[in-house]
Amino acid sequence: MMRRWIVPLLAATSLWSASYREVVGHISRTPALQSAELMSQAAREEEAAAQGRNLPSLDLSLQGAWLKETPTMTLHTGFGPSGPLPMGRTRNFVGALTLSYPLFTGFAVTASIDRARWQAERARLKTLDLKRNLILKATELYGVVEAYGRILRAQEKAKSAILAALKKAQGLYKNGLIPPADLYNIRAKAYEIDARITETRSTRQQMLRRLAYLSGLPMHGIEGGISLPPLPGRAHAKRMAWSRRADLRALQSALHMDEAQIRLAESRYYPTVGVRAALKRHGDTLALNGDGFTNADQSYAGIEVNWNLFNGEQDRHHVEAARYKRLASASALVDYRERVATEIDNAYLELSALRAKRKSAAMQVRAQEEYYKLTEGRFANQLASADELSRSIASLADARAKAAVIATKIRVQEAKIWLLTGVENFERQMKRRK
Repeated sequence: MMRRWIVPLLAATSLWSASYREVVGHISRTPALQSAELMSQAAREEEAAAQGRNLPSLDLSLQGAWLKETPTMTLHTGFGPSGPLPMGRTRNFVGALTLSYPLFTGFAVTASIDRARWQAERARLKTLDLKRNLILKATELYGVVEAYGRILRAQEKAKSAILAALKKAQGLYKNGLIPPADLYNIRAKAYEIDARITETRSTRQQMLRRLAYLSGLPMHGIEGGISLPPLPGRAHAKRMAWSRRADLRALQSALHMDEAQIRLAESRYYPTVGVRAALKRHGDTLALNGDGFTNADQSYAGIEVNWNLFNGEQDRHHVEAARYKRLASASALVDYRERVATEIDNAYLELSALRAKRKSAAMQVRAQEEYYKLTEGRFANQLASADELSRSIASLADARAKAAVIATKIRVQEAKIWLLTGVENFERQMKRRK
């Protein structure tokens, strides 16, 4: 009976801690990204609808009318008017099956199809870029949670050290070797470290809840750190970003859309040619077999040509506006490429600075450890005050926390640089670390 309860409990507990890979993998199932994907699907449907303009149109219609009076005609001859003569029935039904097809539209149909295709592509790429930004935020939060966990461990080590020092101080105090002030000083430092631990736990929990909300994963903790392959060179990272970044490719799609818009505007310079044919019947009943006055079969085939010769130069201005818009999109693309390159340069510079800080922080930890050991020994021999011992413990905790935070920041920064090269490239690197 006990085993029946333990196994599900252990399984549920394991689901409450999420690894970085699980957090990233679950981003695709968040409502924010699903909403963007649905909008992308809507754009693909609009593209399919635009493709339909390249096909013939087939319509079935049935019309019915009931006249108040019978249509009549009066003939005027040399012998006077004759009539009125009936010319139709009061009931009139017309049924038709009509086929129409645009033979030539000045390339308007192909331009509108191209524009819809690039709109769908831009919507897809925007979804990918949203995913990249969500992963970027999740990476930052994951790093913050991991950093606070490391700070917490450093503070707990400091608490253990201060409690051990307090125990020694109590023994020295009982033997009358230290004054009460020294004992109270160490005890106050223990309470201070307790308060800092409580604050760190609270902040870590807040960051963890933000991460859970962003990723859509209910969790009470994280499992493991951020692990990715070594970074490429800076120049190679820029080339990957220029060719793979979804936001850059979305701007390129917008440029193609503008080109399609130019062709669409220029199509007004050309005539349009269309054909139309219909199987059409007329009658005074739904049998559509005539009304005794007109032919029942009114089927036809025809061709229509339209060509606007002058409309106040509206077409020319529409074309010029489309061309200016394309130039603006091209300038925006060049500017954005430079911005991406600058982001990558700055990211590598920040990574170099963090690595330099890591060396400094490691040396500080080593120095503080030696200083703590020295002060602890001096305190045991009554050569150092309780205040010196407390400060050495706090300084060691701060140095360890600082080193841990910098190590976490380096891994987060490396993940950011991979994300700067494109989300698809980032996901491939994640798979390489399996």
